[in-house]
Amino acid sequence: MKDPLPHSTGRRASTARPAVLAWLRMIRLTGHVGRRWTRILQTHDLNPAQFNVIATIGGAPGLTQRDLSHKLLVTEGNVSQLLRTLERRCLLERRSAGKEKQLYLTANGQTLFGALIPAHEDWLVEQFGALSTDEQTQLADLLRRLERAQRERS
Repeated sequence: MKDPLPHSTGRRASTARPAVLAWLRMIRLTGHVGRRWTRILQTHDLNPAQFNVIATIGGAPGLTQRDLSHKLLVTEGNVSQLLRTLERRCLLERRSAGKEKQLYLTANGQTLFGALIPAHEDWLVEQFGALSTDEQTQLADLLRRLERAQRERS
């Protein structure tokens, strides 16, 4: 079910409101940083969704497809397509575990995970370098509060 738009108050639109400015800046920043990271991933013949799968399975080997779809907030169908692509590239494998199959990175996948994850973390530290460590912590705390509030509304 889609969230309904709030009723109009007859007020004119304004980007001077702090919440509107914060949202616009957050969207612009994530778009800019996301595009730059996508270009880096392309040098490894990966897209962001494939990277997320490798990062998630590499950090939690043995997940099922259902667990992975919940962690990535996508449908099992979308995950299935991503898994097939990464299997064809010999980056991950499915292993039977009772009625389900668990997901693991292959040796090639582990090598890629071992190279990309530290590089990604270093890259993120560089991207947030305009903020002090304390400011980065404060930003993370503020975003966590907003995220929790959104989950409570859904």
